[in-house]
Amino acid sequence: MLAHVAAHPGATPRQTARSLGAAEKVVARSLSRLTDDGLLERCEEGPASEPRSYRLAG
Repeated sequence: MLAHVAAHPGATPRQTARSLGAAEKVVARSLSRLTDDGLLERCEEGPASEPRSYRLAG
C-alpha cells in the first residue's frame, strides 16, 4: 500500500483499493492507521466535497 501511494501521490482509498484488488473499507482503515503512525499524510487540497487522498509523509 505504501508503494502504491508513493507511486501515486494523492491517491484516494477507492483508487488504491482498485489497484490492489482489495476492499475499499480495508484499504481506508489501513491508510488511516498508516497516517496515525506518521507514514502517510492526508492531502487537504481541493474542495471539501472531494474524497480524501493520501501521500507519503515527509
